[in-house]
Amino acid sequence: MPNEKVLPPIESLAERYQITTRVTLIGAVVNFILAVFKIIIGTIGHSHALIVDGIHSFSDLLSDGLVIFAAKKGNQSPDDDHPYGHARIETAFAAVLGGILIAVGVGIVIDALERLTSGDIVTPESMTIWVALLSVLSKEALYRYTLVYANRLNSPILKANAWHHRSDAISSIVVLVGIGGSMSGIPYLDAAAAVIVSMMIAKIGWEIAKESIEQLVDKGLDPKKVKFISAHISEIPGVKHMHMLRTRQMGAEALLDVHVEVAPQLSVSEGHRISDEVSKELTQEFPDIAQVLVHIDPEDDEEDSSCSHLPLRNEILEDLEPLWSDIEQSKAIEDVILHYLDGMVSVQIILPLSVLSAVDDPISLAKDFHALVNNLDYIGNLELLYR
Repeated sequence: MPNEKVLPPIESLAERYQITTRVTLIGAVVNFILAVFKIIIGTIGHSHALIVDGIHSFSDLLSDGLVIFAAKKGNQSPDDDHPYGHARIETAFAAVLGGILIAVGVGIVIDALERLTSGDIVTPESMTIWVALLSVLSKEALYRYTLVYANRLNSPILKANAWHHRSDAISSIVVLVGIGGSMSGIPYLDAAAAVIVSMMIAKIGWEIAKESIEQLVDKGLDPKKVKFISAHISEIPGVKHMHMLRTRQMGAEALLDVHVEVAPQLSVSEGHRISDEVSKELTQEFPDIAQVLVHIDPEDDEEDSSCSHLPLRNEILEDLEPLWSDIEQSKAIEDVILHYLDGMVSVQIILPLSVLSAVDDPISLAKDFHALVNNLDYIGNLELLYR
């Protein structure tokens, strides 16, 4: 949360793409070498679990290609057709990657179960256990390496690929146990390991796809983080109350909008300044927040705006000007300020100080103006101000 240590931010979309590509290509090279070793040694050494693990590693090559393609498309700058940018391309491809993992897992489960039920079981040779151990160490190292940059970039597809590496590491551990058990006199353990690995692959794929789909349908940020954001907004000077905070994730970036209640008779410029401060404070405190839309309220409109039925300025002036036209001092009016509060319009008429010298009784003048608007049921108050 706010006190977490954050790595230096990535300066540009081009830099994000370069880092993502470099990290993914390193993983792709390792995946290719491991896949070839596992399938060849698994075939020679009669380990179905190791062959399955090799197929899983080959599926990683496809996912690596998807990551590079999605990173290139997702890190493009906003354009006319995509004014919010292309960040969700990464999320969409992360969902595709999850679907691939599910399909691979289900397919291998079916094949492994057929082998178990058919009795086509052969005890693996010792060479297979060393390849499985190499796979565990290599994939765990890739997981840790990829996750560092996934967190730095806050990239959903790079995080998905990191967990893909971790799924390989875990599956290789299961393969290692299965091979070792088969060599120790439990022949069915290698095939059973293949089933377990496949189910793990499918589970991880489901989790990745589920998280990505939730982001695509605008699921809000983590409730704990939303609570931190709400508390921070409430502490900003000028903010009386905040409500209707809505959040969503777009790729590596968080977007939010919020209604902020301020003192009811602030000037437009001061209200705008407070909204700027809310946006600045949040983007500084939470580096992943890219955009904050602040709606300034003079009163709580969470349920319904009490003033949405009231006329606009042009209509109000059309009602008022004929009424006070017979008052000589109305010709000196410099400005009319309207406040929409509590379902009524409060009117402030600005007059020059020179008017006071020509008026015997300022209070009587105010009463004259006020008496003229009594028949307008939407006027709650009328004041004369001098400057």
